[in-house]
Amino acid sequence: MKNYIVLKSLLLLMAFVSFVGNASAEIAADTSFFEKGNVKYKKGDFLGAIEEFDKVLAKDPKNVEAYFNRGICRTEIGDNESAIEDFNNVLELNHNHYKAFIKRGIAKEQLGDQKGAIDDFSKALVHSPKDPDALSHRANIKYLLSDYAGSIKDYTTLIELAQPNNFEAFYKRGLARNEYGRFKEAIADFSRVIELYPKYNYAYFYRGFAKNHIDDYKGAIEDYTKVIELDPNDKFSYYNRGYSKLQVMDFDGADKDYQKATEIDPKFEEAYYQWAEVFATSGNTKAAMEKFNKAVELFPNHKDAYFNRGAYLTEIDKSKEAITDLTKAIELNPKDKEAYYFRGIAYAQLNKNSEACLDLKQAEQLGDVRATEMIKSVCGRNTPNLIK
Repeated sequence: MKNYIVLKSLLLLMAFVSFVGNASAEIAADTSFFEKGNVKYKKGDFLGAIEEFDKVLAKDPKNVEAYFNRGICRTEIGDNESAIEDFNNVLELNHNHYKAFIKRGIAKEQLGDQKGAIDDFSKALVHSPKDPDALSHRANIKYLLSDYAGSIKDYTTLIELAQPNNFEAFYKRGLARNEYGRFKEAIADFSRVIELYPKYNYAYFYRGFAKNHIDDYKGAIEDYTKVIELDPNDKFSYYNRGYSKLQVMDFDGADKDYQKATEIDPKFEEAYYQWAEVFATSGNTKAAMEKFNKAVELFPNHKDAYFNRGAYLTEIDKSKEAITDLTKAIELNPKDKEAYYFRGIAYAQLNKNSEACLDLKQAEQLGDVRATEMIKSVCGRNTPNLIK
């Protein structure tokens, strides 16, 4: 079953900081430019605000707050490269301006420089270890970089900072815990999200996902059912609930769920395969083949359509037909180790051991661990490696 992880939008950017209302005696710039810039920013006139801060910097090229405020305006209009230049100037003039690290990190994040952004958020946290914006942004990026342990740690720190009602931190920590395989802890996080927002369908969805992974299929079915109540067109919930029902041998229920999933999205490829699996498991070979055939009809250029039908044909000892499908799957993806493995099995079923050994050894070289034992059985322990 595929993991349908949908990361919610990142936390909103920090509120625009209050601009300096009065400059020191050493600053020659007209303070009215700050006030005008502040007013224009609040009205959403970011270009106008930038012009005001340009005037400040024309008179005082070392004005830290003018660079900082102009950088924020530039991020608002999507000019992140120029914003970074402004924040660079801030940090050259004031190495301890931790908010400039945060804002520069956000700009880098927008430009796809994830590692650079993490570095900036980490520097900000050196100066302000409990800053929630730096923690949340760093946690989000660590998640995207598959550093689930790191993201869990940052989300946990956020929650411990007197934020027991920060539903987004609980939700995202739950996502990270799911990815990290800590399903029971993920369930606790999603349950907390549901306490805070009882109609938040994603929390039910991913809690059901976690329950499936600890074999709590009844609990998973209940969660997916709740998602469907909240969003009747959620095809993934029908798909995953069908999987859960299949595990408890509710074939009729699984059949109906996969039917519904494909009604919502007639091109939902994985649903056809799982739908066929319902009939294969229940022993209805005819119905299973109908679904596999439908998938090939709908997706004639997809290797999985041929692979899944070919693998099933191997299981029901229709070896010649299986070889045809698996050969097509290999043509579409020459590095499909599973296709080589099952084609090797199909050849062995036909007593074509030379062909079987070639395929099984190719599967082994591609990393299919099952192939090693089959090679011993089909090819013999001392068979030379036929792959050149």
